[in-house]
Amino acid sequence: MTNSLQPSDEQAKVITGSLMLLAIIALAFVFYITKAVLIPFVIAIFIVTIVTPLVDLLVLKWKMPHIVAISATLLLVLSIGLLLCLILIYSTQQVIAKAETEYSEKLGIFINSTFSTVQEVTEPKQKEQAESKSEEAESPAPVETPQTPVEAQKPPVGWFQKVGVDLNEMKQLTTRYMKDALKSIAFSTMQTALNFTTTSFFVAIFVIFLLAGRNPQAVVKNVIYFEIEKKIRSYISTKLIISLITGVLVGVTLSLFGLELALVFGILTFLLNFIPSVGSLIATLLPIPVAFAQFSGQPWIIAGVILIPGAIQMAIGNGIEPKIMGEGLQLHPVTVLLALSFWTLLWGPIGAILAVPITAGIRIVLMRFESGQTAGNLLAGILPGESTTVA
Repeated sequence: MTNSLQPSDEQAKVITGSLMLLAIIALAFVFYITKAVLIPFVIAIFIVTIVTPLVDLLVLKWKMPHIVAISATLLLVLSIGLLLCLILIYSTQQVIAKAETEYSEKLGIFINSTFSTVQEVTEPKQKEQAESKSEEAESPAPVETPQTPVEAQKPPVGWFQKVGVDLNEMKQLTTRYMKDALKSIAFSTMQTALNFTTTSFFVAIFVIFLLAGRNPQAVVKNVIYFEIEKKIRSYISTKLIISLITGVLVGVTLSLFGLELALVFGILTFLLNFIPSVGSLIATLLPIPVAFAQFSGQPWIIAGVILIPGAIQMAIGNGIEPKIMGEGLQLHPVTVLLALSFWTLLWGPIGAILAVPITAGIRIVLMRFESGQTAGNLLAGILPGESTTVA
């Protein structure tokens, strides 16, 4: 009787999967509610993962006191973070200042020229059609519904007038909308930079305590933590170097074109390159409004501003980066996209940047438990029943 009540292996797997799904939903809710604390904490973990080799070098090989090594490392991290914050704030202030004057005026000129071009292109066609209709009406060929002389003598009507659109009013509305949109983007960027500065303060506090409480010998003995730290450090370090090279190349290219705020777009390219697939596309599209505002009437320069940085990112992202990464974090591309969507929904842009290393850490932990190996293999794209050598 007792054996009949025990679930079969298939039922046990279904129950385990259902419980894991409920646990994921509950954890997602907790992560969303506590994101104000968790985001700085997770960022601090990844920063500590990157800089711990420096601390170990200072302590183990150079025999420096632990507190001195931590202070030197923390000073380096804070200096880099402060420099990045100052650059972002200064650059966004430039965007706000120019959005109300130069860019608004240039956008207005560009919009007026665009509408004038459209009007010049459409109205001659309407005029030709009207003239052809007039000639047909004057010909002796019998027609079922002949036009009256009054209709034949009507002046050609442009497309905008046909649909009841006032061209001047459309110009004004479009110019006003573009100005407001540009200001909104500038102010939101400024707010993001300020929020980043505030978050950096909490990140620094977490970094201090994480470095102070770290024991290198204990970390080496902890197999799971050591593997997570090793793989994520390798991924972040490689990604950091590749992103830095990409950002520098894009920034230099935009500077050669004379694009204003080229430094800002270089920094944004560096940051967005941490977001798989989508980040490079966003970084390519970001300079378009400024390029249209600054180089209105120069289509070749606008095309160069868009295409050349896009080609750089495509060559590095699809050609160089996969060869350097090699096996990488053993995550399937579909898993990467799902993780990107999930963590972006929870934590916004920071979640998108941290999505891949967080998911890789979760997979490493799952693979250390027999009940979680199926889920861990699924994250790597290995279906149940397939032979695998992936650890």
